[in-house]
Amino acid sequence: MSAFTLTPASADIRVELSASAPVERTPSEATAVESATSPDVTEPSSPTPDEEFWLEDGNLTLIAGGVEFKVYKGPLIASSPVFKDMLSLPQPAPPGEPSKAQCICGYAPALVHVSDSPEDLRHLLRALVPGKTPRVVPEDLTFNAVSACIRLGHKYEMDHVVQRCLDYLKKHFVDCYENWPRIDPPRPPAFQGIHCIGVVNIARTMNLDSLLPTALMGCCMLDATEITDGFTREDGARETLSPEDLGRCFIGRANLMQANTLATLKLFNQTLSEGCTRRDVCAAVFLRLLDELRSHEKVVCTLDWYKYWSDYVDGRDNDRRLCPHCYTMLHEREKQQHREIWRKLPELMGVTVEGWAAEPSTPPQADPQAEDTQA
Repeated sequence: MSAFTLTPASADIRVELSASAPVERTPSEATAVESATSPDVTEPSSPTPDEEFWLEDGNLTLIAGGVEFKVYKGPLIASSPVFKDMLSLPQPAPPGEPSKAQCICGYAPALVHVSDSPEDLRHLLRALVPGKTPRVVPEDLTFNAVSACIRLGHKYEMDHVVQRCLDYLKKHFVDCYENWPRIDPPRPPAFQGIHCIGVVNIARTMNLDSLLPTALMGCCMLDATEITDGFTREDGARETLSPEDLGRCFIGRANLMQANTLATLKLFNQTLSEGCTRRDVCAAVFLRLLDELRSHEKVVCTLDWYKYWSDYVDGRDNDRRLCPHCYTMLHEREKQQHREIWRKLPELMGVTVEGWAAEPSTPPQADPQAEDTQA
């Protein structure tokens, strides 16, 4: 089951939308706002006010999973056609409601029950409305924040929220070799390695193929148990790979290992630089570098194809017997082999991506900044 399967539309105010097609809303559905839960959803008799989003002068109360959020409805109406339709007509005060609880227009603040988890709703609200704690400087987004904003943004038709999160992912799961610092597998600073599974699922759901090669490569770096079991999001849902992508990861691990082994042998080819100034010395060093690979499995038999070669050369030739020309040639070979593996990465991961490895149209950002969405 896809990680983003959404419940079909409901006639009550929970407004469950399909992820695959828009839902036509009748006037009664669009303005359905109620003061009590429907029989098919169990809510605690006394929801707990959220510590972050409980504004005393708020004019909209959202209840999710037994947690009450009291916020301003204006940003939600401006951002979401779904909320705009639901809240388009003023709602009369519930029977027995004290008049002091009503808005100055004579109507009680809207009360909406949603089927989202409180954790997911909190992430979405952070992207849209102010809370008790001012957010002045944006932080690096967590996977849970990005995932929640994409799923709920899609559900409530908040296209700008969805696009902002997808743009954030594209900044880190890059499709251009020059934009990758090559320190670790491509991923945002606040993401853990296992979150690459969730990014693969996002890419599949949103038809964003450019994320797949690097996200699948990140999955290949996990151990077998992590790849097969996945992880649990903070809302309790389980993120796992589809059987097809699970197979791609295990085949991809073998492909990456083979690509690194072949590239290592090409790197230490015994051909010296044309400008070599001490051929006898350099030839001996090249031969030793190749011979000693047998005791350095980490250099040859590794999935981290973007690491280790330079460190290995410097460690074996720490007194720098290689002439400057041959040493520079080795570094150029390393860059060439890295670019070649990167060019073939979609093929190694079993996917096709149009325009992969194209030259960047703008200079790469050395330290990409997080979007305004707060993690």
